[in-house]
Amino acid sequence: MLQMINILFSPIALITLGFYLFQSHTLDEKFWNGAEKLNYYVLFPSLLFSSLASANMHMGHLDSILMVIFAMMVIIIVSTYVFAKLNKSPDAHFGVYIQSLIRFNTYIGLSIATTLSNPEIKSILVNILAIAIPFVNVVSILSLTPKNQLNIKNIAISLIKNPLINSCILGIAFNLLQIPIWTGFQSLLQAFSNSSLMLGLLCVGTAIQFKGVQAYFKTAFIISLARLCIIPIMTFIVLQFFELSYTAVVAIMIFFSIPTASAAYILTKLLNGDYQLMAAVISLQTILSVFTLAIMLMLVQTYYS
Repeated sequence: MLQMINILFSPIALITLGFYLFQSHTLDEKFWNGAEKLNYYVLFPSLLFSSLASANMHMGHLDSILMVIFAMMVIIIVSTYVFAKLNKSPDAHFGVYIQSLIRFNTYIGLSIATTLSNPEIKSILVNILAIAIPFVNVVSILSLTPKNQLNIKNIAISLIKNPLINSCILGIAFNLLQIPIWTGFQSLLQAFSNSSLMLGLLCVGTAIQFKGVQAYFKTAFIISLARLCIIPIMTFIVLQFFELSYTAVVAIMIFFSIPTASAAYILTKLLNGDYQLMAAVISLQTILSVFTLAIMLMLVQTYYS
């Protein structure tokens, strides 16, 4: 238990601090808007690029790891579609359901992986993120766009302009082609990377809105329960059919146990989804994940000890 506290203390403390600074108006809204843009366009892409450029792309069982990731993604998406159809959910809700269940808060995931003693866990998680980020972005946009408004050209342009996808592609290219990175530039990337997780977690705290949670509590709680409990347990069961290392299992479990991305709110509002419900889900998932992440990590640790 003490080990779980040590692992989760840093991200929880930064999220709590971000929430306090935002709610107390110690820093105004313009600062947080600027901080999110800085992280999205500069700091976090630097973290992804530097991590992928130096990651082990030839690790064992990478194909099995990706098979588990995409098998779970397909199960989640199909199940959500069937659920929405059977319950005749409004179109504005479907995109919220999908994003709530397949998007992931990379800041929380990477901060936990970084805290763990085994660096291979972070390396595996970065590889997962490199593949998942483009896929999840496409699915999220499609889930929020009405059929009669689908425009493949616009979706392609938005993906090409996405700094996270571009940084992943560049990082993988540098890695596979074994292109060396100048030491001075590497030091700059390291400084950006270190700042990214800290600033990202502070910004996660600003997304917590208790009023929204109260208004949409029942729906948000059901979605959060599915995301933080049911999906990780299903993933753990699926993992038993694959012969993966302990580090791979931990990385995959972190990936499917972290809450949805705060940026889901912006995309939902932009594409006319139910952004108030999305805000409630983001808030509740972030709060509950403090407890569910610890439980899931302890489950894995106990099972493999």
